[in-house]
Amino acid sequence: MNTDVPLSNAKQTAQEVKYLEGISPKNIPSVLLNSHEPIVLRGYCNHWPLVKAAKQSDEAAKQYLLQFDEGANFHTHYLPSAAQGRVFYNQDMTGFNFASKQQKLPKLLDDILQTAQSKTGECVYVSATSLAQSLPSLLKQIETLPDITSPLVNIWLGNASRIAAHYDFAQNFACCVVGKRRFTLFPPEQLKNLYVGPLDKAPGGQEISTVDVANPDLAEHPKFSEALEAAQVAELEPGDALILPSMWWHHVQGLSAFNVLITHWWRDSPAQMGRPMNALLLAMMSVRDLPTHQRDAWKNLFDHYVFAHQPENFSHIPEAAKSILASPMDDISLRKLRAELQNKLRR
Repeated sequence: MNTDVPLSNAKQTAQEVKYLEGISPKNIPSVLLNSHEPIVLRGYCNHWPLVKAAKQSDEAAKQYLLQFDEGANFHTHYLPSAAQGRVFYNQDMTGFNFASKQQKLPKLLDDILQTAQSKTGECVYVSATSLAQSLPSLLKQIETLPDITSPLVNIWLGNASRIAAHYDFAQNFACCVVGKRRFTLFPPEQLKNLYVGPLDKAPGGQEISTVDVANPDLAEHPKFSEALEAAQVAELEPGDALILPSMWWHHVQGLSAFNVLITHWWRDSPAQMGRPMNALLLAMMSVRDLPTHQRDAWKNLFDHYVFAHQPENFSHIPEAAKSILASPMDDISLRKLRAELQNKLRR
């Protein structure tokens, strides 16, 4: 199978992500993890046994992983050769271009390696799967991140796949442990140039860019050329890690016939605040289709209370009376407001 689909347009236009060397789990500064810009840490997890096995051979990596098998199921996607490794929609976006089934780890790894050797162009892919649930003993081999409480640690496995550009609300610390990967990154403000697909139906559950970043059609997606000018590219070898800030769009391409990635997700705000996407969906339902003059009035309200929020706007209100206008909200106010909203949505 083709293990290195070209990304010529993006690579020629995008700049390389900033990288650092000499950072390891023993000396990584906690402040680095919440960087607002992507950063590559060269050789961060070179000492991990899985990385060492991967540098020997794909078979050695497979055998190392099998040591931790506890019989869990992996939700596995199978892509035909026509997909060229691109995890995407079917032609009319009524479904997806892959079939899925639950597989045990031995069968999954056999399928990945056999597909890699078959040269048919087919692809096997497993997206974010919790290590705590699937391979808990392997999770114990991974060092904790400083000052990050209970991150969600996921494993991704597969052949030379291409994952459409998408964003995650969580902060992401991604470790390339088997094979090579290329991340093409776009800052949040490039949303308007990425031709994003449906919000309520996407291959991985998160809305995606419909542009084939590996082979963009600029006649069909002319604004994507602006996104490329702002793009950054990170090419990861086994042992490298990527600090990927919240809300950055990222296209992920496996460059090897066998790839494994381990990611850490966490949020740097209280969980009681809920998911911002919920607020967006409610606004689409309640505000977007109002008459223009009403929508403009609500835009002023959103700016005043949310996007252009300034504490001095509310200095005329006594502290004891501010309630949810206090910023940040205290835990009791957050929980109370959350309960009130849930009750209102049930009516």
